[in-house]
Amino acid sequence: MKTPRWLDEFYHQWAHNRGMRLSGAKIPFSRPWEDLLDASGLHSSDERASAAREAEEFERSGHLLVTRYHHRVLHRIRLPFESEAWLCRLYGAEPSSVIWKRSMDILGEFSCREHSLYPDLWPNFCASLGNFFAAGRNRRPFSWQHPDHLKLLLELTHAVSARDWPAGTLVREVDVALGLPTKTIEGHRRSLEQALTQLFQRGTPLSLEALNIVTTNSRLHFDGPLRIEFEDGSLHEAGNLRHGDFVTAADLQRAVRVSTTATRILSIENSKTTFRRFAERNAGRDALIIATSFPTTAVRCLLGKLPVDLPHFHFGDTDPAGFFILLKLRQATPRPVAAWQMNWRDTEDSPLLTLYDRRILDRLLASPEMKDCYETMREMLTTGRKGDYEQEFLMTRGLP
Repeated sequence: MKTPRWLDEFYHQWAHNRGMRLSGAKIPFSRPWEDLLDASGLHSSDERASAAREAEEFERSGHLLVTRYHHRVLHRIRLPFESEAWLCRLYGAEPSSVIWKRSMDILGEFSCREHSLYPDLWPNFCASLGNFFAAGRNRRPFSWQHPDHLKLLLELTHAVSARDWPAGTLVREVDVALGLPTKTIEGHRRSLEQALTQLFQRGTPLSLEALNIVTTNSRLHFDGPLRIEFEDGSLHEAGNLRHGDFVTAADLQRAVRVSTTATRILSIENSKTTFRRFAERNAGRDALIIATSFPTTAVRCLLGKLPVDLPHFHFGDTDPAGFFILLKLRQATPRPVAAWQMNWRDTEDSPLLTLYDRRILDRLLASPEMKDCYETMREMLTTGRKGDYEQEFLMTRGLP
Protein backbone atom coordinates (compact mmCIF):
# COMPACT_ATOMS: atom_id res chain seq x y z
CA MET A 1 0.00 0.00 0.00
CA LYS A 2 1.31 3.40 -0.99
CA THR A 3 1.09 5.67 2.03
CA PRO A 4 -0.06 9.31 1.71
CA ARG A 5 2.64 11.97 1.75
CA TRP A 6 1.14 13.70 4.76
CA LEU A 7 1.14 10.42 6.69
CA ASP A 8 4.79 9.85 5.73
CA GLU A 9 5.61 13.23 7.24
CA PHE A 10 3.52 12.48 10.31
CA TYR A 11 5.36 9.19 10.82
CA HIS A 12 8.82 10.80 10.47
CA GLN A 13 7.93 13.46 13.03
CA TRP A 14 6.55 10.85 15.42
CA ALA A 15 9.63 8.63 14.98
CA HIS A 16 11.92 11.58 15.69
CA ASN A 17 10.05 12.72 18.79
CA ARG A 18 8.57 9.54 20.26
CA GLY A 19 9.49 6.49 18.25
CA MET A 20 12.75 5.56 20.02
CA ARG A 21 11.79 6.40 23.57
CA LEU A 22 11.08 3.76 26.17
CA SER A 23 9.36 5.94 28.72
CA GLY A 24 5.68 6.35 28.04
CA ALA A 25 4.32 9.74 27.04
CA LYS A 26 1.50 11.33 29.02
CA ILE A 27 -0.47 12.56 26.01
CA PRO A 28 -0.85 11.10 22.51
CA PHE A 29 1.36 12.48 19.74
CA SER A 30 -0.39 15.04 17.51
CA ARG A 31 0.35 17.61 14.85
CA PRO A 32 -1.55 20.63 13.47
CA TRP A 33 -3.18 19.58 10.19
CA GLU A 34 -2.26 22.68 8.19
CA ASP A 35 1.37 22.57 9.35
CA LEU A 36 1.54 18.89 8.43
CA LEU A 37 0.27 19.57 4.91
CA ASP A 38 2.79 22.40 4.46
CA ALA A 39 5.65 20.18 5.63
CA SER A 40 4.47 17.51 3.18
CA GLY A 41 4.55 19.90 0.23
CA LEU A 42 0.78 19.66 -0.34
CA HIS A 43 -0.23 23.18 -1.27
CA SER A 44 -2.96 23.05 -3.91
CA SER A 45 -6.61 22.97 -2.91
CA ASP A 46 -7.11 19.61 -4.68
CA GLU A 47 -4.16 18.04 -2.85
CA ARG A 48 -5.34 19.30 0.52
CA ALA A 49 -8.92 18.15 -0.10
CA SER A 50 -7.71 14.68 -1.08
CA ALA A 51 -5.50 14.55 2.02
CA ALA A 52 -8.48 15.47 4.21
CA ARG A 53 -10.49 12.57 2.77
CA GLU A 54 -7.59 10.20 3.45
CA ALA A 55 -7.32 11.41 7.05
CA GLU A 56 -11.03 10.86 7.59
CA GLU A 57 -10.71 7.33 6.22
CA PHE A 58 -7.95 6.57 8.77
CA GLU A 59 -10.23 8.07 11.41
CA ARG A 60 -13.08 5.74 10.45
CA SER A 61 -10.73 2.75 10.63
CA GLY A 62 -9.88 3.74 14.22
CA HIS A 63 -6.14 4.28 13.61
CA LEU A 64 -6.06 8.07 13.94
CA LEU A 65 -8.07 10.71 15.76
CA VAL A 66 -9.01 13.96 14.09
CA THR A 67 -10.07 17.15 15.81
CA ARG A 68 -11.96 19.81 13.88
CA TYR A 69 -12.95 23.42 14.00
CA HIS A 70 -16.67 24.17 14.40
CA HIS A 71 -17.10 24.33 10.62
CA ARG A 72 -15.65 20.77 10.31
CA VAL A 73 -12.31 21.89 8.87
CA LEU A 74 -9.56 19.55 10.13
CA HIS A 75 -7.55 21.02 13.01
CA ARG A 76 -5.17 18.35 14.39
CA ILE A 77 -4.20 14.74 13.68
CA ARG A 78 -3.64 12.64 16.80
CA LEU A 79 -2.10 9.15 17.15
CA PRO A 80 -3.70 7.12 19.98
CA PHE A 81 -1.26 5.14 22.12
CA GLU A 82 -2.80 1.87 20.96
CA SER A 83 -2.18 2.85 17.30
CA GLU A 84 1.58 3.30 17.65
CA ALA A 85 2.21 -0.40 16.91
CA TRP A 86 0.03 -0.09 13.79
CA LEU A 87 2.06 2.89 12.58
CA CYS A 88 5.32 0.98 13.09
CA ARG A 89 4.02 -2.01 11.11
CA LEU A 90 2.79 0.26 8.33
CA TYR A 91 6.31 1.60 7.82
CA GLY A 92 8.16 -1.63 8.49
CA ALA A 93 9.60 -0.37 11.77
CA GLU A 94 9.88 -2.14 15.10
CA PRO A 95 8.51 -0.72 18.33
CA SER A 96 11.18 0.72 20.59
CA SER A 97 10.48 -1.94 23.23
CA VAL A 98 11.37 -4.70 20.75
CA ILE A 99 14.57 -2.92 19.69
CA TRP A 100 15.52 -2.33 23.33
CA LYS A 101 14.97 -6.01 24.16
CA ARG A 102 17.22 -7.10 21.28
CA SER A 103 19.99 -4.75 22.40
CA MET A 104 19.72 -5.97 26.00
CA ASP A 105 20.01 -9.57 24.75
CA ILE A 106 23.12 -8.66 22.75
CA LEU A 107 24.68 -6.96 25.77
CA GLY A 108 23.82 -9.98 27.91
CA GLU A 109 25.62 -12.29 25.50
CA PHE A 110 28.76 -10.15 25.54
CA SER A 111 28.73 -9.77 29.32
CA CYS A 112 29.08 -13.57 29.58
CA ARG A 113 32.17 -13.63 27.37
CA GLU A 114 35.51 -14.28 28.99
CA HIS A 115 38.21 -11.65 28.54
CA SER A 116 41.73 -13.04 28.37
CA LEU A 117 43.52 -9.90 29.60
CA TYR A 118 40.96 -8.12 31.78
CA PRO A 119 38.56 -10.73 33.18
CA ASP A 120 37.28 -8.39 35.89
CA LEU A 121 37.02 -5.18 33.85
CA TRP A 122 34.92 -6.63 31.04
CA PRO A 123 31.86 -7.73 33.09
CA ASN A 124 31.98 -4.46 35.06
CA PHE A 125 32.05 -2.51 31.82
CA CYS A 126 29.06 -4.46 30.45
CA ALA A 127 27.16 -4.04 33.72
CA SER A 128 27.72 -0.28 33.68
CA LEU A 129 26.48 -0.09 30.09
CA GLY A 130 23.47 -2.21 31.05
CA ASN A 131 22.53 0.27 33.77
CA PHE A 132 22.29 3.03 31.17
CA PHE A 133 20.21 0.88 28.83
CA ALA A 134 17.91 -0.25 31.64
CA ALA A 135 17.06 3.40 32.25
CA GLY A 136 16.32 3.87 28.54
CA ARG A 137 19.48 5.93 28.06
CA ASN A 138 22.37 5.64 25.64
CA ARG A 139 26.03 5.95 26.52
CA ARG A 140 28.07 7.16 23.62
CA PRO A 141 29.28 5.55 21.48
CA PHE A 142 26.87 2.74 22.46
CA SER A 143 23.18 3.04 21.62
CA TRP A 144 20.43 0.53 22.39
CA GLN A 145 18.49 2.09 19.51
CA HIS A 146 20.88 0.55 16.95
CA PRO A 147 21.37 -3.14 17.89
CA ASP A 148 23.48 -4.08 14.85
CA HIS A 149 25.98 -1.28 15.45
CA LEU A 150 25.98 -2.11 19.18
CA LYS A 151 26.94 -5.69 18.40
CA LEU A 152 29.72 -4.65 16.03
CA LEU A 153 31.20 -2.12 18.46
CA LEU A 154 31.13 -4.56 21.37
CA GLU A 155 32.81 -7.15 19.16
CA LEU A 156 35.57 -4.73 18.18
CA THR A 157 36.09 -3.51 21.75
CA HIS A 158 36.42 -7.05 23.07
CA ALA A 159 38.67 -8.28 20.27
CA VAL A 160 41.08 -5.32 20.26
CA SER A 161 41.44 -5.16 24.05
CA ALA A 162 41.91 -8.91 24.51
CA ARG A 163 45.34 -9.02 22.84
CA ASP A 164 48.76 -7.62 23.63
CA TRP A 165 49.69 -5.95 20.36
CA PRO A 166 53.42 -5.66 19.53
CA ALA A 167 54.77 -2.13 19.43
CA GLY A 168 54.23 -0.50 16.07
CA THR A 169 51.38 -2.75 14.93
CA LEU A 170 49.75 -1.11 11.90
CA VAL A 171 46.01 -0.62 12.13
CA ARG A 172 45.33 -2.68 9.03
CA GLU A 173 47.44 -5.50 10.45
CA VAL A 174 44.94 -5.56 13.32
CA ASP A 175 42.13 -6.05 10.78
CA VAL A 176 44.00 -9.01 9.29
CA ALA A 177 44.80 -10.54 12.68
CA LEU A 178 41.14 -10.32 13.73
CA GLY A 179 39.82 -11.59 10.41
CA LEU A 180 38.09 -8.32 9.60
CA PRO A 181 37.72 -6.57 6.25
CA THR A 182 40.47 -3.99 5.75
CA LYS A 183 39.72 -0.48 7.04
CA THR A 184 37.21 -1.81 9.61
CA ILE A 185 39.16 -0.44 12.58
CA GLU A 186 39.89 2.82 10.75
CA GLY A 187 36.23 3.25 9.91
CA HIS A 188 35.19 2.88 13.54
CA ARG A 189 38.27 4.37 15.16
CA ARG A 190 36.61 7.24 16.99
CA SER A 191 33.82 5.08 18.43
CA LEU A 192 36.28 2.33 19.32
CA GLU A 193 38.56 4.72 21.21
CA GLN A 194 35.54 6.06 23.14
CA ALA A 195 34.56 2.48 23.98
CA LEU A 196 38.08 1.58 25.15
CA THR A 197 38.16 4.71 27.31
CA GLN A 198 35.02 3.44 29.06
CA LEU A 199 36.36 -0.10 29.38
CA PHE A 200 39.56 1.08 31.06
CA GLN A 201 37.69 3.68 33.13
CA ARG A 202 39.94 6.49 31.96
CA GLY A 203 39.16 10.10 32.74
CA THR A 204 41.00 11.17 29.60
CA PRO A 205 40.54 9.70 26.11
CA LEU A 206 42.48 6.55 25.28
CA SER A 207 43.96 6.32 21.79
CA LEU A 208 44.68 3.13 19.88
CA GLU A 209 48.36 4.04 20.07
CA ALA A 210 48.17 3.35 23.82
CA LEU A 211 47.61 -0.29 22.77
CA ASN A 212 50.59 -0.11 20.38
CA ILE A 213 48.33 0.23 17.31
CA VAL A 214 49.60 2.80 14.81
CA THR A 215 46.75 4.50 12.96
CA THR A 216 48.51 7.34 11.14
CA ASN A 217 51.97 8.48 10.17
CA SER A 218 52.92 9.31 13.73
CA ARG A 219 54.50 12.71 14.29
CA LEU A 220 56.38 14.30 17.13
CA HIS A 221 55.71 17.73 18.64
CA PHE A 222 58.92 19.19 20.06
CA ASP A 223 60.63 22.44 21.06
CA GLY A 224 64.35 23.03 20.89
CA PRO A 225 67.30 22.33 18.59
CA LEU A 226 67.15 19.18 16.46
CA ARG A 227 69.27 18.20 13.45
CA ILE A 228 68.13 15.35 11.18
CA GLU A 229 70.48 14.07 8.44
CA PHE A 230 69.46 11.80 5.56
CA GLU A 231 71.35 9.35 3.38
CA ASP A 232 71.24 11.59 0.30
CA GLY A 233 73.10 14.34 2.18
CA SER A 234 70.04 16.50 2.80
CA LEU A 235 69.19 17.62 6.29
CA HIS A 236 66.47 19.23 8.34
CA GLU A 237 67.52 21.53 11.12
CA ALA A 238 64.86 22.78 13.51
CA GLY A 239 64.99 24.95 16.56
CA ASN A 240 64.29 28.47 15.37
CA LEU A 241 60.53 28.15 15.74
CA ARG A 242 59.37 29.16 19.20
CA HIS A 243 56.90 27.03 21.14
CA GLY A 244 56.94 23.98 18.92
CA ASP A 245 57.80 22.20 15.68
CA PHE A 246 56.82 18.82 14.21
CA VAL A 247 58.63 15.90 12.64
CA THR A 248 57.06 12.68 11.35
CA ALA A 249 57.98 9.13 12.26
CA ALA A 250 58.66 8.43 8.58
CA ASP A 251 61.36 11.13 8.44
CA LEU A 252 62.90 9.97 11.70
CA GLN A 253 62.97 6.37 10.50
CA ARG A 254 64.80 7.21 7.28
CA ALA A 255 67.28 9.53 9.01
CA VAL A 256 70.86 8.26 9.21
CA ARG A 257 71.72 10.59 12.09
CA VAL A 258 69.76 12.62 14.62
CA SER A 259 71.55 15.06 16.92
CA THR A 260 70.89 18.05 19.16
CA THR A 261 72.90 20.78 20.84
CA ALA A 262 70.56 20.58 23.85
CA THR A 263 72.04 19.39 27.11
CA ARG A 264 69.00 17.33 28.15
CA ILE A 265 65.64 15.95 27.08
CA LEU A 266 62.41 16.87 28.86
CA SER A 267 59.33 14.87 27.93
CA ILE A 268 55.95 16.37 28.86
CA GLU A 269 52.72 14.40 29.17
CA ASN A 270 50.27 17.30 28.81
CA SER A 271 50.86 18.71 25.35
CA LYS A 272 48.09 21.35 25.28
CA THR A 273 49.12 23.26 28.40
CA THR A 274 52.30 22.24 30.21
CA PHE A 275 54.30 21.70 27.02
CA ARG A 276 53.59 25.25 25.86
CA ARG A 277 54.48 26.78 29.22
CA PHE A 278 57.85 25.00 29.40
CA ALA A 279 58.54 25.85 25.76
CA GLU A 280 58.15 29.53 26.72
CA ARG A 281 60.81 29.02 29.39
CA ASN A 282 63.22 27.35 26.96
CA ALA A 283 64.65 30.72 25.89
CA GLY A 284 68.24 29.43 25.94
CA ARG A 285 67.31 26.56 23.59
CA ASP A 286 69.37 24.26 25.79
CA ALA A 287 66.59 21.71 26.35
CA LEU A 288 64.90 19.44 23.81
CA ILE A 289 61.28 19.32 24.98
CA ILE A 290 59.03 16.63 23.51
CA ALA A 291 55.30 16.14 24.00
CA THR A 292 54.30 12.57 24.67
CA SER A 293 51.74 10.53 26.54
CA PHE A 294 52.07 6.86 25.65
CA PRO A 295 55.24 6.86 23.50
CA THR A 296 54.26 6.83 19.85
CA THR A 297 56.31 5.45 16.96
CA ALA A 298 57.82 8.90 16.39
CA VAL A 299 58.78 9.31 20.06
CA ARG A 300 60.38 5.86 20.24
CA CYS A 301 62.28 6.48 17.03
CA LEU A 302 63.66 9.83 18.21
CA LEU A 303 64.73 8.49 21.59
CA GLY A 304 66.42 5.54 19.91
CA LYS A 305 68.51 7.76 17.59
CA LEU A 306 69.61 10.50 20.00
CA PRO A 307 72.92 10.07 21.86
CA VAL A 308 72.57 7.63 24.76
CA ASP A 309 74.45 9.90 27.18
CA LEU A 310 71.88 12.71 26.84
CA PRO A 311 70.01 13.00 30.18
CA HIS A 312 66.23 12.48 29.97
CA PHE A 313 63.68 13.89 32.45
CA HIS A 314 59.93 13.21 32.34
CA PHE A 315 57.20 15.44 33.74
CA GLY A 316 53.85 13.66 33.88
CA ASP A 317 50.66 13.34 35.86
CA THR A 318 50.87 11.43 39.12
CA ASP A 319 47.82 9.21 38.70
CA PRO A 320 48.27 5.52 37.79
CA ALA A 321 48.05 6.31 34.07
CA GLY A 322 50.77 8.95 34.42
CA PHE A 323 53.18 6.53 36.08
CA PHE A 324 52.28 3.89 33.49
CA ILE A 325 53.34 6.31 30.75
CA LEU A 326 56.64 6.80 32.59
CA LEU A 327 57.15 3.01 32.60
CA LYS A 328 56.44 2.82 28.86
CA LEU A 329 58.95 5.62 28.21
CA ARG A 330 61.61 3.82 30.23
CA GLN A 331 60.99 0.66 28.25
CA ALA A 332 61.16 2.55 24.95
CA THR A 333 64.57 4.24 25.35
CA PRO A 334 68.11 2.99 25.97
CA ARG A 335 68.85 5.78 28.45
CA PRO A 336 67.53 6.25 32.02
CA VAL A 337 64.40 8.43 32.31
CA ALA A 338 64.24 10.38 35.57
CA ALA A 339 60.81 11.19 37.05
CA TRP A 340 60.82 14.97 37.50
CA GLN A 341 58.47 16.50 40.11
CA MET A 342 56.34 13.36 40.03
CA ASN A 343 55.57 13.00 43.73
CA TRP A 344 51.99 12.03 44.52
CA ARG A 345 50.04 14.80 46.31
CA ASP A 346 46.94 13.96 48.30
CA THR A 347 43.64 15.82 48.31
CA GLU A 348 40.56 14.47 50.02
CA ASP A 349 38.12 15.42 47.26
CA SER A 350 40.11 13.73 44.51
CA PRO A 351 38.65 10.82 42.49
CA LEU A 352 38.81 7.38 44.06
CA LEU A 353 41.01 4.76 42.46
CA THR A 354 39.06 2.50 40.11
CA LEU A 355 39.58 -1.22 39.79
CA TYR A 356 41.60 -0.56 36.65
CA ASP A 357 43.76 2.00 38.51
CA ARG A 358 44.54 -0.57 41.19
CA ARG A 359 45.49 -3.16 38.59
CA ILE A 360 47.88 -0.69 36.99
CA LEU A 361 49.45 0.15 40.35
CA ASP A 362 49.93 -3.54 41.15
CA ARG A 363 51.64 -3.96 37.79
CA LEU A 364 53.83 -0.90 38.33
CA LEU A 365 54.84 -2.00 41.83
CA ALA A 366 55.96 -5.31 40.32
CA SER A 367 58.14 -3.55 37.69
CA PRO A 368 61.84 -3.18 38.63
CA GLU A 369 62.05 -0.18 36.27
CA MET A 370 59.77 1.76 38.62
CA LYS A 371 61.62 1.10 41.87
CA ASP A 372 62.36 4.79 42.46
CA CYS A 373 58.59 5.52 42.40
CA TYR A 374 57.46 2.68 44.68
CA GLU A 375 57.06 4.86 47.77
CA THR A 376 54.90 7.55 46.18
CA MET A 377 52.74 4.95 44.39
CA ARG A 378 52.22 3.01 47.63
CA GLU A 379 50.97 6.23 49.26
CA MET A 380 48.38 6.55 46.52
CA LEU A 381 47.34 2.91 46.85
CA THR A 382 47.06 3.18 50.63
CA THR A 383 44.78 6.22 50.56
CA GLY A 384 42.73 4.87 47.66
CA ARG A 385 42.64 8.26 45.91
CA LYS A 386 44.24 9.64 42.74
CA GLY A 387 45.19 12.80 44.59
CA ASP A 388 46.04 16.13 43.00
CA TYR A 389 47.54 14.47 39.95
CA GLU A 390 47.15 17.09 37.20
CA GLN A 391 50.57 18.61 36.45
CA GLU A 392 49.29 21.73 34.68
CA PHE A 393 49.17 23.55 37.99
CA LEU A 394 52.60 22.46 39.20
CA MET A 395 54.69 25.10 37.49
CA THR A 396 56.67 26.38 40.47
CA ARG A 397 60.11 25.60 39.07
CA GLY A 398 62.00 26.23 35.86
CA LEU A 399 63.36 23.56 33.55
CA PRO A 400 65.32 20.65 35.06
